[in-house]
Amino acid sequence: MKVQLDCVPCNLRQALEAARLATTDSDIQKKIILKSLEVLSRYDSYKTAPEMGGAVHEVVKEYTGNEDPYEKVKRVAIKMAHDIYPALKRYVEAQEDRLLSALEVSAVGNLLDAGVYGDMRTVDIETVLNRELTKGFAVCDIKALREDLQNVETVVIIGDNAGETVLDRILISEIKNVSGEKVGVFYAVRGVPIINDATAEDAIASGLDHDATIVSTGSAVPGLILDKTGPEFLKLYRDADVVISKGQGNYETLSDTAGRALYFLLKAKCEAVARDIGVGIGANVLVRK
Repeated sequence: MKVQLDCVPCNLRQALEAARLATTDSDIQKKIILKSLEVLSRYDSYKTAPEMGGAVHEVVKEYTGNEDPYEKVKRVAIKMAHDIYPALKRYVEAQEDRLLSALEVSAVGNLLDAGVYGDMRTVDIETVLNRELTKGFAVCDIKALREDLQNVETVVIIGDNAGETVLDRILISEIKNVSGEKVGVFYAVRGVPIINDATAEDAIASGLDHDATIVSTGSAVPGLILDKTGPEFLKLYRDADVVISKGQGNYETLSDTAGRALYFLLKAKCEAVARDIGVGIGANVLVRK
């Protein structure tokens, strides 16, 4: 998905938020914003919004020396997700179509996104999740996914934000129920901290290493750029029987360049992405491309 003009003010907002999380020095915050404006003025040089976002967040790291400004935000999001995990696990297990319900929980977990909603410590996430679970999917290619999951050997899930990794454990459990316990599930995370996206450290804090093999994409942007990932992950990605891509950032970087069939599982949280998919803002989506 090509970068949109809408992405410019969004990335500037993120720059200010990250700057304030990384330092209390207002002079440094000002320098970050002014430098970010320079980065954003080169709008036409970026193919996707996550590439532009990665450049902006590198400015924050450079000026503050803080390699993970969202560390505390991620810890809080993971704890919030741990707190609601048992109830959501019971909810899914009580449903007639458990795979569909697990996919819904996974999509709704995409709300734990500081890139869109800011500091998650200010959000009543339990209330939000309960409300969102009644929406269902605006686009739902579950029939194709259910068929593709039969008798497979390898499933790759490309993760998004740190908090939702806890809830993705429920999805992995239901994938194994469909595909069989022998299926190898690999969960791909970012190579370095970027916004509140999940790294290997975050995924382990979520307990996800008990459910899947955690692998790094090597990505330093809030998405997955295939020609900048390592050969080992690229082979895993290409050879996997099924790949599920979580979140907007991965959609923005992969929707035009995937090179294979993918299932995109996300909540359309901004107009640009919603318009590209053909749904309303806030819609939950499971689409095969």
